[in-house]
Amino acid sequence: MRTTREDHDDIEKLDEASKKILRVLQDNSRLSLRKIARKLRMKPTSVFNKIKKMENTGVIEEYTVILNRRKLNYKVIALILVTYKKAKITQHELALKISRFKQVLDVFIISGAWDLVLKVVAKDVDSLGNFITEKLRTIQEIDKTQTLIVLEEVKNSPKIPI
Repeated sequence: MRTTREDHDDIEKLDEASKKILRVLQDNSRLSLRKIARKLRMKPTSVFNKIKKMENTGVIEEYTVILNRRKLNYKVIALILVTYKKAKITQHELALKISRFKQVLDVFIISGAWDLVLKVVAKDVDSLGNFITEKLRTIQEIDKTQTLIVLEEVKNSPKIPI
């Protein structure tokens, strides 16, 4: 997702009530409008209108559920550094291509000695190795990779500070 100058201004345009609504939704997006309104001491119609406006302007992109990866048998998280080798596709196209693998949670184009960083989940180290050797390293635009296995998740949050 590419950001623009207007994206940076969006948070500045939000009134305090909208910011409070966003904080509540980030904590629990399943709350009803009435519960959000009661919690914030607002009218349900005001909450509804503010949420609709934030959806329409793209401040709220989607509603989702956060799954427990361990309970779904994904025991390993790895960060994979990738260098791009110029070929038939651009670096951005390579990032999009990599993002289609189901094991890849995040893809970032970065600055520095490496070109991309991936966040990947795997059921175990063997399946991580298979993903890297059988899928990732077969992409001709990838020059080299370095894999960092996460030993402990101290903080992993999708919440944006508001």
